Amino acid sequence: MKPVLNQFAFKISPRRAKKRLGQHFLRDPGTIARIIDLAAPQAGETVLEIGPGEGVLTEALLNRGAQVVAVEADKDLWQPLTQRFQAQAATDLTAAAADSGKFYLKQGDFLKLDLEQLFLQNMGLSAPVAVVANIPYQITTPILFRLIKYRYLFSRAILMMQEEVAARLLAAPDTRDYGRLTVGAGIHCDINPGFKVAPGAFSPPPKVWSRVLRFEFLAQPRYKVADQELFERLLLALFSQRRKQIINPLKGILTNLERDVICEKLVASGFAPEARPATLSPEEMVRLADSISQWLKETSKT
Repeated sequence: MKPVLNQFAFKISPRRAKKRLGQHFLRDPGTIARIIDLAAPQAGETVLEIGPGEGVLTEALLNRGAQVVAVEADKDLWQPLTQRFQAQAATDLTAAAADSGKFYLKQGDFLKLDLEQLFLQNMGLSAPVAVVANIPYQITTPILFRLIKYRYLFSRAILMMQEEVAARLLAAPDTRDYGRLTVGAGIHCDINPGFKVAPGAFSPPPKVWSRVLRFEFLAQPRYKVADQELFERLLLALFSQRRKQIINPLKGILTNLERDVICEKLVASGFAPEARPATLSPEEMVRLADSISQWLKETSKT
């Protein structure tokens, strides 16, 4: 059953948004409907909502029969959310997983939440969880990387974010927006460009346009990464100096090798030392990380 959108305006008790938390409460019924259609929640499916705010997306998800686990950091919203969904509230996580259309409020910071304990141990879920969220724009990147890190817990994520961040996620190599986020997400997700959202859909209106993206988490990475920690370190080093030739940031990783030696190894592996980070495709980034891993092993033996 689809949510009765024309009731939202009457059920909301308007609240003053907190600037320090980056709050912009979604109010537009048409946008809410499009998000739910893009998410396509199934009856009985567990959905994680990050930052439910006033609960407009929560209500729409519950009306579709989803079990909603909402994580909210703002203490001032805990009581209003509990009261709003009192009829659907689950007494504990086990109960939340048992029936369709149940609501469980997890109080705290999503970035500090033990996701494995929540979904695997406490709820005992065997199927991956969907994620739906209008996330605070100032912590979009940490949230994305945390979802990617625990991607085995999730089937998909439908996320509202600043249009500028969405452009980075959808960017092609050798463009202005292409960067660490593009590569990190692209290796583990298929990304649907979704739709743009005007500032007027929120209260208070943000100063920027937004976009809703749909992420499909891949069962296997698009390219196999031999050393994930080194790969992430490489991405951070390269895109922290994105206008420099790749030889420059690599000197900070391959500290035991002289510049000339690094250049020789790059050329032998098919890389131009003078290339800029943004010109390397995700596949080339993975291949470079694997090469560096091998060079580090070689130097450790000498």
